[in-house]
Amino acid sequence: MELYDMLCSYLNMMSIDYAICGGGAIDLFLGRKTRPHKDLDVSAYWEDRDAVVRHMLNDGWDIYEPVGTGYLHKIDDVSLQKRLKSNIWCVKQNNNHYRFLEREQSMFQVFFDHSDQNDLSFIEFLFNTRDDSFFYYARDDAVKRKLSAAIMNRCELPYLAPEIVLLYKSAAAINPDYQKDFDNAYPFMSIDQKDWFSYAMDMLYPGGHIWNKK
Repeated sequence: MELYDMLCSYLNMMSIDYAICGGGAIDLFLGRKTRPHKDLDVSAYWEDRDAVVRHMLNDGWDIYEPVGTGYLHKIDDVSLQKRLKSNIWCVKQNNNHYRFLEREQSMFQVFFDHSDQNDLSFIEFLFNTRDDSFFYYARDDAVKRKLSAAIMNRCELPYLAPEIVLLYKSAAAINPDYQKDFDNAYPFMSIDQKDWFSYAMDMLYPGGHIWNKK
């Protein structure tokens, strides 16, 4: 878990609310590394996006925002963001896994080797919505989870609860890594977590889903 300690120590300098998400959250929930991870995923909030971009630029990171059709727009100034997607990619210039090729002005395609990330050279921020009481699922704000349940903690490392992580991954359940995440985490989820997951899956997939066990 040393890499997550390094990540959180770095993020704490920004004084924002955040939680590790993606496969890293499954690792923290289970207390062990479950599989290789090609990146570090961090859930943050829309109101902090400019602060994140500003900090990362000032600290020498390259920042890219997906814009669709496989292209990314390079953000060189906090005022020049397209904000078409809810995530940004922050990359150290000396990283060994990601290579960005410019196709037209400030528009890039990315190539990466899918290898296990073992240093603090790439962070993907995914921006979410909240209010005083609830965390809202980005793809349907009718699906929400109490903030007190949505964000968990292991050894002072905040992470997104597994039922929410799996809900996001459910859209691509065909991905073998996502299936591993589900198989690893679901048996250890509490009754409350499983009940909320089933409720949310019914809302998103009224026709059924292979992960919706009742």
